[in-house]
Amino acid sequence: MKTITNLALFFTAWLLTSIALAATHNIILSAERLPNGQFGYKMVSHTSDGAVANYPVEITIPGPTLFVKRGDVVNVQLINETHKNGPGIKVGFNVPGLSIGNTDAAAPGETKNYRLNTHKTGTFPYHDKDNQLLGLFGAVVVDDLNGKVQSYVDGDGTVISANRAQLDKEFVMFMVGSTFWGTEISADGTQKPLWTNPTLSAIENQLVRFHVLAIGPSHTFHLHAHRWLDETEDKNPSAPPHIIDVKILNSPADSHAFTIKAGTGVGAGVWQYHCHVMSHMESGMNGKLQVVSAESGLPGDSIAGASPSGAIFGNPSDKPGLVTFIMSDEPGSWFRSTRGDLLKPVTKTQSLEIVPPGSSVHFIMSDTEGVHTVTTLLWPSEAEDNSMGGDHFMIPFDQTKAYRGGGIVELHIPGLYVFTCKIHPYMFGAVIVDNPGTDGLDLGNTINLVSGIKNLPTSSDLATRLLRTFFVATTPENWQDFTSSDPWKVAYPNVDVVVDIGKVPLIAVLDSRYGNDMILPPLSNPAIPGVGEVWINTQFEKTANKTKPGTITVLDANTWTLKRKIALPQINMNNPHNLWPNRDHSVIYQTQWFDTKLTLIDQKTGALIKNLRVGDTPSHVMTLPHNDDATVAINGENGVVIIPAGTTEVNYMMPTQHHGQAPANPHGHWVSADGKRIITPNINTSDAGIYDAETGQIVARTQTGEGAPGPHPIAIGMMPDSSKIYATNLLHHSLSVLDGNDGTLLKTINLIENYNPISGEITGPVGVLPIQTPVSPDGKAVVIAATGGQIVIVDTATDTIVKMLPCDPGCHGANFGAKKDGGYYAYVTSKFSNRVIVVDVDPNGDGDLSDADIVGSISMVADAGVANDDTVSSLAGYGGQGIVALPNVYNGWVQNLSGEWGAGLTDSQRNPIR
Repeated sequence: MKTITNLALFFTAWLLTSIALAATHNIILSAERLPNGQFGYKMVSHTSDGAVANYPVEITIPGPTLFVKRGDVVNVQLINETHKNGPGIKVGFNVPGLSIGNTDAAAPGETKNYRLNTHKTGTFPYHDKDNQLLGLFGAVVVDDLNGKVQSYVDGDGTVISANRAQLDKEFVMFMVGSTFWGTEISADGTQKPLWTNPTLSAIENQLVRFHVLAIGPSHTFHLHAHRWLDETEDKNPSAPPHIIDVKILNSPADSHAFTIKAGTGVGAGVWQYHCHVMSHMESGMNGKLQVVSAESGLPGDSIAGASPSGAIFGNPSDKPGLVTFIMSDEPGSWFRSTRGDLLKPVTKTQSLEIVPPGSSVHFIMSDTEGVHTVTTLLWPSEAEDNSMGGDHFMIPFDQTKAYRGGGIVELHIPGLYVFTCKIHPYMFGAVIVDNPGTDGLDLGNTINLVSGIKNLPTSSDLATRLLRTFFVATTPENWQDFTSSDPWKVAYPNVDVVVDIGKVPLIAVLDSRYGNDMILPPLSNPAIPGVGEVWINTQFEKTANKTKPGTITVLDANTWTLKRKIALPQINMNNPHNLWPNRDHSVIYQTQWFDTKLTLIDQKTGALIKNLRVGDTPSHVMTLPHNDDATVAINGENGVVIIPAGTTEVNYMMPTQHHGQAPANPHGHWVSADGKRIITPNINTSDAGIYDAETGQIVARTQTGEGAPGPHPIAIGMMPDSSKIYATNLLHHSLSVLDGNDGTLLKTINLIENYNPISGEITGPVGVLPIQTPVSPDGKAVVIAATGGQIVIVDTATDTIVKMLPCDPGCHGANFGAKKDGGYYAYVTSKFSNRVIVVDVDPNGDGDLSDADIVGSISMVADAGVANDDTVSSLAGYGGQGIVALPNVYNGWVQNLSGEWGAGLTDSQRNPIR
């Protein structure tokens, strides 16, 4: 009894002591917009009967680090002031594992109150649930009452206990996207923002505590030349010390704290810290720890990196600036500056930034469900020349694989830099590095292109044509509207630019070369009906009950009228890109290119059957004609998944590269008529791959693009007897012709042979930036949709170009369907217009393809009488990409049609290659 009483007295005394030692913290934070458009938290006030840090007076990323002790009472008030310098957003304050009570976000202008339960020690991220990747994050450090912190490993391997009072400084380092964001905290509690990828510094043998936190995708933290103790609460006290130099931080939020003695065992020096995920590291996720000797007299001050408050267009500063692009699923704004809404009145696009030399460009994939790369499409020639002040280690900028994250790159050479995504190559973001001493915006004297073109003058036609393409693609107001009677006008920034021939007015140059205020051709129905239906991915069309873009438009080819719009709001269908029917046409397979899903749709009703996860960024889908299995190219990964006929689950993935090699990232594949071969264009490995559909073995890998760097093979067509394969090379502007059996390269057709890239003179048919390339079911013609605005007809008998027809900006999709009473129509879509073009490659059936012609075009904008499952809200009819005609008239598939779907075909159409 006496023992029990003593224990009760002991625990009562302990509890009372803890309560007596507990402090109350009343913290007021504001959420505000930084000059570059990102958001951050700012300390307004922190009152407590315990110690309080010396906080920065400015908005910071990360936000203020909140130091408390276990058992403290923490009340946080958040004032949302994000609306004061632009459009506001809702902001909350959430601390996983500590938040109690209210977690609702505050609307712009509102104030919300939050409470924390500091029942356990550790370092915890606080953040807004929806916009944390844009800068709304910080750390809460809950220390032990006795001041004990993580032990450190001495130079001889001894583990030594440490107390917070012994620490010389602390670093809070957030791993977000592919960038470090840091804060330094001195021994007296002064917090100094270090911003992005800072150079950390300490004096040799100083005790330094690191708080490493991750928000978003997983990371792996590594610090060179130092080791530390991995201390966890659930560790067995009798187990030996777990000494590490790498730590995995899991998504969606994680943290790790440790203490080091700076330079112990190695002395003074400069040591790298970085993420050990290769794609993150090569995207700029690294920095330095500089350890200086005590005898050097150096103070060991850290050097801040590029800052959202630094020098950028409209925000003069003597500190290096940072502009940020959000990588998004949003049409036109795929690379959207965080202050794009404020810049657009000047730049005419949300995808262009302007910075002085020495500033940095930051990318964050915060508004997308897909995987991406950040890849320079073009850049000033001097930027990759070290002797000219460039940085060949970072320019050209690229990743070896697509992923979820971001990137950061410092730019020093004046000129134009355009970034893209290799997976989604019409995503564009541009930065002009402008020398403040020049009159006009600097585009540089010459540029290099990812396709291998070097030293192209910036006054050349190809340079200005690419610039015009950028302004069309990134500005929906610049897209062609065939439902309007107004002329088509493309808006450009009203600025002077400095090119190799001097200062020129941008608008005058582009208008004089390419025209403006142009009258669009009228819509017209083909005189001869088609057969069946045409299903079109209007990938950019937006509807009222979805946050993601994209619909399917169903066209009745018999009457040339729209039958249905399918948006599937219940699954928030995201950027539908390519589609294909099953054998009896009861099911339509639909890929979601900016997502992970393949969607199965009822052909008759447009109703959802199933939404199936198949892998990162599925692009194209086809069935195997002999057994009706579905094959889906997983563009963001390294394979083609197989879904057995009649099932709704992935069976396996056929790899398009051997294990351990760079991912192939296959895009628009095709299947041989007998179903034995699958052929993929592999954008990341610059080849076309032939695979055995039954075993998955690699039959052949053929380089395309004549060995040029980054030709970007993107789509495959195949002769109906499988004798030849055609692969378009987007950035090489060419068509590779391969032997269908062994993949031998037979010919490369130069699609811009008749184009002079300097003068712009065109002396014959051209195809700039070719994409889809189907072969007609009778094997006579290849039709190429070229995003530069051309439809190219190739005669398969000679593999020569016989005709060029006009197309709309962003010409993209092409596929064949049956024409009534014989022959075929090629249906062609364009991303940046709202019509589908109908081409007859042989109007009189004489086999002479030189009279191929556009025989009609139909609006993809639905009127009130068209059936739908959601209301179109904007970008009506835009984003034409994948397209397929029902019945499926390709050899190998047409023979398996049901009586219903085969009834409207002629005998020749049912047997295209007797």
